[in-house]
Amino acid sequence: MVFNPDNPNEHAEYDPYDDAMTDEPSMFFGKVEIQAYRIVIKDQTGGGDWKPDGQYAPELHGSEAEIAKAEDKFLATNVDINITPANAGLKMIQRSMGAKNRKRPEFARVVRPSIEALSDEIANIKGLQSGQFNPLKELSGMWVAGEFVPRPSNKEDETWTTLKFTRVFANQDGCVAAMEAYNNEDYDEPAEEGDDGHDEDKTAMIPFLPPLWEQAKHDRDKMAALLAENPLLNDAFTIDSPEVVAVMGEGEE
Repeated sequence: MVFNPDNPNEHAEYDPYDDAMTDEPSMFFGKVEIQAYRIVIKDQTGGGDWKPDGQYAPELHGSEAEIAKAEDKFLATNVDINITPANAGLKMIQRSMGAKNRKRPEFARVVRPSIEALSDEIANIKGLQSGQFNPLKELSGMWVAGEFVPRPSNKEDETWTTLKFTRVFANQDGCVAAMEAYNNEDYDEPAEEGDDGHDEDKTAMIPFLPPLWEQAKHDRDKMAALLAENPLLNDAFTIDSPEVVAVMGEGEE
């Protein structure tokens, strides 16, 4: 089969019956690898038919000075994003996009802002100084979660997706725990009479606590701050919640 990078739910053995009965995933969990590089955009016909002409190589395209003077080509930056899913049954997620492409502005409008929003978490996990590193470069090699969202350039009848990163993890275990918690949540199941479902929801969120404790580097104050800032957890837990105390080990003698 031909792999469609915009359909991350494709499996190694494609069965159209299975595919027809399977929902498209709305989120992804896995390890991300990112490569940014320069490409040459060239007027292929001399009539304004601008298309990529491959990764920039001076021996093929000329020096940067020569390209700057040319009227039929220019240099641009491209970004390749590959995510190996935490669920080994899914195909690798692949996206390639121009960093400043006006016709397909997915990186500038969706991907880049989502990565910038995670800068502080990346800094905490890697022990970096906020504002003193490139989050795009440092995100490469990390375990992440995110959403598949429509490309900003989609026309009315198009359903192409791009990637919006929402979380980073200190390690694979944290990513897998978050994936399992997400997959096990069933918001359509009615609560039993006399039960508002709060305890069940709270139990489902407990796997999110250990990776948060690792992100806080076993610092109680940082843990309290991360809990308060996390919209998924701050309604269910405080720093003094028994579940949080147990994760931090403060309940042990």
